[in-house]
Amino acid sequence: MIARMEKLFIAGPKSLAETILLDLQRSGVVQIDPLSGNRLGQYQLSSEEEIRLRRWEAVATSADHTLRLLGLEPDPAVKPFQSDVEKAESIGLPYEQLSAGLVERRDQLREELELIGQYRGVVEQLAEAAQGLDDSPRLAVLPFLIEKREDLALLKQEMTSALDGRFVLVEKPMSGRIAALIVVLKQDADEARGVLGHQGLGELPRPRDYARMNLRALALRLTERSELVPLEMGALDKELQRLIQEGDWTLKELWNRAKNETLRLRTLKEMSSGRYGFVLFGWIPIALKSQVLKIMNRYEGQTIHTFEPVDEHGEAAQIPVTLANPRWVRPFESLISFLNTPRYDSWDPTWIIAVLFPLWFGMIVGDIGYGLIFAGVAHYLSTYVKHNRTLKIDFFKMRLSPEAVGRLVGIMKPMIAWTIVWGFVYGEFFGDLLQRLGFFGTTPGSALIPVLILRTDTATTANMLILVSIGFGVFQVLHGFYLKAIFAHRTAEKKHFWEASGYLGGVAALVLFSYAFMSRDFGLWLVVPTLGCAAVFLLGVVRARMPLMIAELPTQGGHILSYIRIYAVGLASAILANLSTNVGFALFHLFGVAGMIAGLLFGILMALLIHAVLLVLLTVSHVLQPIRLIWVEFFTKFDFYTSSGRPYRPFKFIGGSL
Repeated sequence: MIARMEKLFIAGPKSLAETILLDLQRSGVVQIDPLSGNRLGQYQLSSEEEIRLRRWEAVATSADHTLRLLGLEPDPAVKPFQSDVEKAESIGLPYEQLSAGLVERRDQLREELELIGQYRGVVEQLAEAAQGLDDSPRLAVLPFLIEKREDLALLKQEMTSALDGRFVLVEKPMSGRIAALIVVLKQDADEARGVLGHQGLGELPRPRDYARMNLRALALRLTERSELVPLEMGALDKELQRLIQEGDWTLKELWNRAKNETLRLRTLKEMSSGRYGFVLFGWIPIALKSQVLKIMNRYEGQTIHTFEPVDEHGEAAQIPVTLANPRWVRPFESLISFLNTPRYDSWDPTWIIAVLFPLWFGMIVGDIGYGLIFAGVAHYLSTYVKHNRTLKIDFFKMRLSPEAVGRLVGIMKPMIAWTIVWGFVYGEFFGDLLQRLGFFGTTPGSALIPVLILRTDTATTANMLILVSIGFGVFQVLHGFYLKAIFAHRTAEKKHFWEASGYLGGVAALVLFSYAFMSRDFGLWLVVPTLGCAAVFLLGVVRARMPLMIAELPTQGGHILSYIRIYAVGLASAILANLSTNVGFALFHLFGVAGMIAGLLFGILMALLIHAVLLVLLTVSHVLQPIRLIWVEFFTKFDFYTSSGRPYRPFKFIGGSL
């Protein structure tokens, strides 16, 4: 549910402004906004505060730059640096200078090593061909690389025409290309370079340190550096690792403290003030109001404060929104927050996801064995939460904080529970493995546990499971239009109200008519409600002035049929799981009695391998199919994506208070 909010106003002498702001930052419950529409001016920082702000900004920039240089990231969970700005500067600046120097040198060595790898063999060949002619005061040697021998012939032809034969061209075939050089008189060097350029060629590039060396000296230098550069890089990497180990925690502490200080001082600048006093305006959840009261009691007699109710409809777009859900629902808030924030006067759909998403996932997967595997994964992930470690998935370049991993585990728990529950209902353990072994049976007394719904027996269970899936669709689609009608009525948006009411009646009429047609029951108890809903639809079309609703109605009704995927995807999953188990049994029987043990082991191994591949390939689909029904078929019915709220961003410390 959406937490109820109130406005907070605090007024007092300017001398207490930063102190009160610091206490509010420690509490971390008030979202502070600039006070608009008042005659007061903006708070002016003193010269000392301005200097302090600039210094802390420099510390934050320096710490952030150093962290990036070292391949690290800020961590809001780290406790902030505890000393003053002078100490922060004396620690942060040396780290930045040392890190920048080491990283710059490492990059230079990498470039040099790459250059050596590219040109060492070429230079050795060309040095042998030049025979020291590049030391001559009268001759110029122009080394280059060329891809095709045909291009070399064209170059030779143009060079002959330009220099009238005053050149020598030497070539050294190499793997995939040709190393070559041209020897010309010094006065012809520029013209020879022009010919090379005209042919799309250029002299062999040389680093600045090697620019004045002849080819023989360059070859020797590259050989020498090919041995020394890896050693230098190894020593450099050790120094960087030492620096990372020493500075990791300290740099993160500096970043957090600097961000806290700059945030407070910038917030101070945005407050309203007069010559002697200030006014602070903010928003606070009613449930957390007591924390502000404790703070303000310390300033009794020096300041005044007041709480005011919000205008739920007139200010709905400005009121910050935070959710107040039961503990078991909170992890599912992350499946909504990245999409949109509901408006303050709307509705929080988190509990719908918390209830239906795990239920539908369990219906689709419905396998005890798969549920136990998911439980093992959840247990493994929970160790990251327990030890406060960041989960790193390098393949996807993902970093999940312990809090994010905790939410993921919280989402997985009900998914796992429903997967195992539906596994017992379907009698599935890695497909029909336990049915083959006699633990599950389809007839009473034939096994230890009766199978309640054998979903792979489509002749007897398909209709029931399809109707259950469609029932979910009827509930969600009608519920979505009902919510849209309620919200539109609250905000006096008549067109949207009649549009939603019309679709609500129209889809209900389609559902009732479909049931009557399929059951061949056209009694008054069905006909009258159907006609009534159809009348509501037509009234909605007229009052909303949207004749296209008539053409759109079948599409809206068709969204209900999308929910059949709950059954269809689950059935496909069960068939594939059975197939995997059948492959294992087939391999076991293939070996015969003589190879029973080997056949059993090989069959189990192959079955598990196929199950593992299926689990990896299908899990993404099993997650996306049910959540899509909520995100698309349900959320679009009550305009969840177009009615955006303002997220609650409390003014608080990063990494805890000082």
